[in-house]
Amino acid sequence: MAIININVSQLKCACLSESWRKRFKNGENPSTFCTPPPGSIPVYGTRFHRIVERFTCWLSSDEQAKMGFDTHDETELWQKMYDHFAIRPLSEILDDGKTDSALHLCECLKSFCRRLIDLKKKTPGMKSWQDLYLTQEFLIRDILFKVGPHSLFISGQADAVRSHPKHGIEVVDYKLSQGTNSEQDLVQLAIYAKLLKIKKPGLSFHGVIEYFEPELRPVSVSSKELRSIFAELVEPILIELFTPEDHAGILGDSPSQSPSRKSRNSSPPAPVKENSPDLSEKIRECYRSFKLDVTVLGHMEAPQLVRYSVKPAKGVKVVSLANRAEDLQVALSLPMAPLIEPARGSVSIDIPKDKTDTVFWEQLRGDAAWGKDGNSVSFPVGISVKGRLIFADFSDPNMCHALIAGASGSGKSEFLKAMVASLISKNTPDTLRLSIIDPKILTFGPLNGSPYLTGPVITEMEPAISCLQSAASEMDKRYRILEKEGFENLKSRFQAGLKEIPYCFIVFDEFADLILSGKEEKKEFENLVARIAAKGRAAGIHLVLATQRPDRNIVTGQIKANLPLKICLRVTTSANSQIVLDQAGGESLLGRGDLLCDLGRGVARAQSPYVSREELLALAQLPDK
Repeated sequence: MAIININVSQLKCACLSESWRKRFKNGENPSTFCTPPPGSIPVYGTRFHRIVERFTCWLSSDEQAKMGFDTHDETELWQKMYDHFAIRPLSEILDDGKTDSALHLCECLKSFCRRLIDLKKKTPGMKSWQDLYLTQEFLIRDILFKVGPHSLFISGQADAVRSHPKHGIEVVDYKLSQGTNSEQDLVQLAIYAKLLKIKKPGLSFHGVIEYFEPELRPVSVSSKELRSIFAELVEPILIELFTPEDHAGILGDSPSQSPSRKSRNSSPPAPVKENSPDLSEKIRECYRSFKLDVTVLGHMEAPQLVRYSVKPAKGVKVVSLANRAEDLQVALSLPMAPLIEPARGSVSIDIPKDKTDTVFWEQLRGDAAWGKDGNSVSFPVGISVKGRLIFADFSDPNMCHALIAGASGSGKSEFLKAMVASLISKNTPDTLRLSIIDPKILTFGPLNGSPYLTGPVITEMEPAISCLQSAASEMDKRYRILEKEGFENLKSRFQAGLKEIPYCFIVFDEFADLILSGKEEKKEFENLVARIAAKGRAAGIHLVLATQRPDRNIVTGQIKANLPLKICLRVTTSANSQIVLDQAGGESLLGRGDLLCDLGRGVARAQSPYVSREELLALAQLPDK
């Protein structure tokens, strides 16, 4: 079993060019660039995409959303785009003597502004540009396919994902010319729609290709058409490229091909293990070149990295070794700088693996540690660097409420789903109730209707506050029952055989939306969090708050102090990591489930498991959708 990575542009070329496909299969890395027709004006599509992306992000930002939304005229909107984002690129093109190209790009950008105003008029109830653009929530990175014996990760970046008054959600691809590339454009759009559906199960994605030539000419593609294009043009190529002749079938989220549908009770897949080369001597040589002598004591291989333990010579400071992380990156030809930290009697150097091993959630259920753990409110955080299963126990005062942070692409949503799957697998709807708040309706939308849920997935701020208020009232009620019956906490009541009062978990995916909704809402939220966190553990009521924006104005001191279990997946900056864990390191994580966790006994690194959509839906007692 191997792990293979391919991007959307490569897959598109493989689907439509047999010669490209042959070169790729032979180990080459052929270009994905399409040569424009001879004599045509250079259209500067990359600059168009960059300007548009920055402009829409600016409009959708919390600071600028109101300014941009107050704009009702396309001329005024274009002036904002020009002043803030377009003037410099257009001037550079003019300085190069490409007047026609500059004028063409300028007209394309004006057409884009007209399109924004038109979309605004057609979207009822729209309160800000954030209601229209969902792009930042849909980074398409490392989407897992199973192709024969291989784990295939496909990555790409759709130009935009927008809400649509008729189609729900649409994936958008911008083009500055069509020419003879219409089939390529359709295939690329179909791949994006498929990846988004896997990443956000339960949602259906309509597609549109917006050709700016320079006037807008949109080409709408239905969800059914996109599925048909993927099935006819993409799936056969994936099988041809990555499956040996003695294997057949692509395992995505297609009902007829899902491994979970074929054999839900079969043995879990074997772990993916790739032997990594020993870099001990290269590490010594690199440090020696800077007059830093170290002895490599050994190394151990984890799913996402290889950890080397080194002993610095007398007089060599740990900070001196850590400061050479980027030099090690160059010397060892690594994709990113290694994480270097002090350990007991040594210094650990975490070298990222070229091919990350996949940790399957179903596989962890067969681990001996899982069987020994009889706690119904514990869950596996992941596999540690030492290969051990790390458990978090919500009944422990050091872990009773959780703060989970991770930027887009870090694996935060997958982590939350694996956590929920673990809790459900250990309970029945009579012993576990989940209140899920998901403002973007993305991570847990498919769980609507599950008997484990207290009600539909909450997507609005007002009912989110009401949910927390109800939990606080329920907590007080439970305290009176526990006091009357003589139990210290719900766990001891469970152990006495009384299980009619279930554990309650409030899972809030992206609580930043509530924090930023207003001063009064923020104050109410913080007070409720503090109240539930202070007394919730004994009553069996637990908070799980997640955010992709761990800034100080989001993760306030009051919130952080009341959430003792802290999980940090990859974050943008060391400051974000400091806010979550009180130490740097989260910015150096690899993404896709690589995490640092603080369970009250110091920070440990682990790789979180992956749970499939079919497994989660089956556990939640829902029909597979």
